Amino acid sequence: MGRTTGSTVGDGVDEPRLRVRRDASRTPRRPWSIARRLAVAQLLGLVILTVALVAVSYQQTQRTVYGLERANVLSTARLIADEERIRDAFRAADPSTALQPLTTELADQAQVDWVTFFGTDYTRVAHRDPAQNGTRYPGDLSAVLAGRGQVDTVATGPAGLSLRALVPVLSSDAPGAEVVGIVGVGHRVSELDIAVTAQIPRILLGMGLVAALGLAGSIALGRYIRRTTHGLGPEELAHRFTVLDTALHNVNEGMVLVSGTGELSLYNDRAAELLHLPPFGHRADHTPGTVSLADLQLPGPLAGLLESGRYARDELFAVPGRILVVNQHRTRPAGPAARLRTPVAWRRGRGQQAPAGADGGTVVTLYDRTEVQEMNRELESTRSLTDALRAQTHEHGNRLHTVLSLVELGRVEEARDLLASGVAAGAAQPGPLDPTGEPAVQALLAAKSAQARERGVRMDYRIEVDSPTGFSAQDLVTILGNLVDNAIDAAADPARPAEDRWVEAEAHTDAGWLVLQVADGGPGPSAEDRGHVFDLGFSTKPAGPAGRGIGLALVRQTALSLGGDVELTLDSGTVFTVELPLPADAVRPPRRPADNPPPTTAGGGHRDR
Repeated sequence: MGRTTGSTVGDGVDEPRLRVRRDASRTPRRPWSIARRLAVAQLLGLVILTVALVAVSYQQTQRTVYGLERANVLSTARLIADEERIRDAFRAADPSTALQPLTTELADQAQVDWVTFFGTDYTRVAHRDPAQNGTRYPGDLSAVLAGRGQVDTVATGPAGLSLRALVPVLSSDAPGAEVVGIVGVGHRVSELDIAVTAQIPRILLGMGLVAALGLAGSIALGRYIRRTTHGLGPEELAHRFTVLDTALHNVNEGMVLVSGTGELSLYNDRAAELLHLPPFGHRADHTPGTVSLADLQLPGPLAGLLESGRYARDELFAVPGRILVVNQHRTRPAGPAARLRTPVAWRRGRGQQAPAGADGGTVVTLYDRTEVQEMNRELESTRSLTDALRAQTHEHGNRLHTVLSLVELGRVEEARDLLASGVAAGAAQPGPLDPTGEPAVQALLAAKSAQARERGVRMDYRIEVDSPTGFSAQDLVTILGNLVDNAIDAAADPARPAEDRWVEAEAHTDAGWLVLQVADGGPGPSAEDRGHVFDLGFSTKPAGPAGRGIGLALVRQTALSLGGDVELTLDSGTVFTVELPLPADAVRPPRRPADNPPPTTAGGGHRDR
């Protein structure tokens, strides 16, 4: 045998490779959309319902038709058997000759398919087919010979499915008369007649019309579903929902969907934390239901924004203990019309209200700026301390050069005096912290005192709190830190005289209240500005990188959330006073004078006001 040619080998090797490439190039079959599944399910349901209706109708009609036909053939057979000429024919010498003409005559008169006469020996005496005469009846006629009639259902004979009645022919009408013969009457039952009687064609026609209407409705519904779901199947929708729901509840930015009726349709965990909302799916009283804006105790400005539904971008709002940056947008459809909308048209429609009847609600995003504000304030403090340290380094360098020169000149006493004066300038240090009071307040004021000193401001502070107040260190630091920062900024103005560059802070308890007071030698706000100093975003100083008008608003919001208040007075300086009610378990009876330690005081001399 010859060797296989190269082309043959090549064909045998490359064919599977081509098939693999062809299979790999096929795009994966996309699962059916929701609309197609609904249409197929509807058609299957109609088919099953049609089959069930046809079967039930056919069975009921068949039972009815069989009952009527059974009664019909039985009564016809009895009428024929009761005729006198039939009796005479059976008593004749040749019954077959006498009865044979009657097989067709009586069948035509009674409108049955056949009439047959049998002898008492089971033989056919007269049949519509004369060739059947003399043949034996295969069934059992004992009941008929006993004088009773019977009806049989025949499905194997040449006539097809039929009903056959067999009744005895008596010699006379007298009781106990002898049976001389048997009359058989048969009538075919057409399946088509039963189907027509059962109105099966009408059922099929009606179901066909319903299927056509259902298919048209499914097409319309399919278009709507494809438009609203972007042609995605249920598996894809479920996958995307899982991903988006997971992402929504794990982002660090709060998100709230407010419906057109003012209900919170959706919000994530971060939004619940920032706005103090109940768990999603529960009302404010923690019963199952939807949260409404009217049920929430939101600050007035923020509640007004959410209720109005207006466009908002990076607006600041104060909530208890926080400063939030809020953005609000109206929802818009995400269908093809929205995708084809140009960016210019979208920007034009930003500040516009949605058309009437198309209020789909708003999407609100918010994030906490409090931590950012704290970091900015710490950054400013660090920057100021760095500048002060740089200046001190330069000053200490000059002092060391001067001391070295004085030593070289032999003027030791003057060098000693210069060093002593430098040491005395930095000798004022705060005392040890009292762990029985509020160490966070003491540490804060000590740090602020050092910061004020570096900025050229004299700061005195006095702490008369000898037991824990029950307030969180974060709230106290927020209040005092913002007040002291504001006071240092006001007193550190280079244009102020040296005697007015001072700050005083005090913390003490009084009859169940914690009083925090900060004063400074600054000019204070003008008469028209005093009513706005606690408003969010208002400031008499120019805005820096971290913004202005947040600290005092945060102070008031925190004080109000703790059940207290803050007020501004002008005495010999600007004085801010915060009063907070002490919790019941934090109120302590005053100590005896012998047990009271001296209050913690630090600074460069207290200024009487």
